[in-house]
Amino acid sequence: MHLILGAGCAGLSLACALLDMAVDEQIVLVDRRSTFQHDRTWCFWSTADDLPFASLATHRWPAWRLVDRHGRGTEHRSTRHAYLYLPADRFYEAALTRLDGAANVELRLGERVLDVQAGPEGVSVRTSNGTIEGAIAYDAMGGAGPLNRHRPEGAIELRQRFLGLEVELERPVFDPSTATLMDFRVGDREGDALRFTYVLPLSATRALVEDTSLGGRALDAGDRRAAIGAHLREVWGAGEVHVRREERGALPMTTYEFPLTRGPRLLAVGAAAGALRPSSGYAFVRLQRHVRGVARAVAAGVPPPTHMGLRRHRALDALFLRALSADPAGFDQHLVGLARGVDADVFARFMTDTSSLRDEAVIVAALARPRFLRAMAVGRAERPARARARAASA
Repeated sequence: MHLILGAGCAGLSLACALLDMAVDEQIVLVDRRSTFQHDRTWCFWSTADDLPFASLATHRWPAWRLVDRHGRGTEHRSTRHAYLYLPADRFYEAALTRLDGAANVELRLGERVLDVQAGPEGVSVRTSNGTIEGAIAYDAMGGAGPLNRHRPEGAIELRQRFLGLEVELERPVFDPSTATLMDFRVGDREGDALRFTYVLPLSATRALVEDTSLGGRALDAGDRRAAIGAHLREVWGAGEVHVRREERGALPMTTYEFPLTRGPRLLAVGAAAGALRPSSGYAFVRLQRHVRGVARAVAAGVPPPTHMGLRRHRALDALFLRALSADPAGFDQHLVGLARGVDADVFARFMTDTSSLRDEAVIVAALARPRFLRAMAVGRAERPARARARAASA
């Protein structure tokens, strides 16, 4: 029996992948939620023709832009790699329909995982409804799952926090062909955080607008809603705003290498395996690629993947986070400079872990500016000091 602990994006994607690879053993998914709602959105670039669930995307933007703190925009346009928008309800419906049609799949909702014990012969999972025994278990519960409860000190770690509102305006102000990935015209600029607004126009009058910060303190939800309202009025000239729904989250951006396995009987997928790209927070493409690899390994009876992404990508991510942690509020200059220094296709491939060595050489050249190099050097020097301070306070 395959036990999948968590039935979010990672858990459902893994179950579907196992079915696609003709795995016929019993598959049991356990999740504390009782319903599936439109609680989030996944966005990614279409850099792979065979990406699972990509066909469910409801919007595609051929152009995207970054706007600096002075209102100067840098626009990318690609005929090859559009930016896609996949709402959670579409994904959940498709995945649950696929699983509902499989005789060997059981979905147990409203059940909390309390403990996991893995031995040489199998796995025992204690839940709020009893104990389940299986041959193998997959932690799909995110960074707080059983593989990651006692993470060691020493890694760089920032939080990407956001609150998003899907809004409907009384008059058309948005360009539905262009997504704004980062707009740094934020009134309340904190000294210890990188903060920006993210605008995904779904029509001329409707958009998902998110207030996002990297690092710094956690902001009150009311402050974020007010910032979104101010942005819509001052930047877009919006009149009356109707809020259709809200989503929020906090994502770890860290150099910590999440363990993909804890022995042959306990594996990790999704955020628990480090699917969140450390330098950006994008996860959907990495997640799908990883669960496919795990499912192929299970079907073939071979060991699963041992790393998330390529070593050189992990090195670039660490470089980004080192500089970001040293100078969060000033990092917008590096991001805008990066966008100006590379073309659209290179930017899209880098963000989705599909970049080539040539692409990465262009990325490094665009970042090799004195202020970025100084921030990276400061981040390198501060990292052991932070680790010593945490150890002293423990």
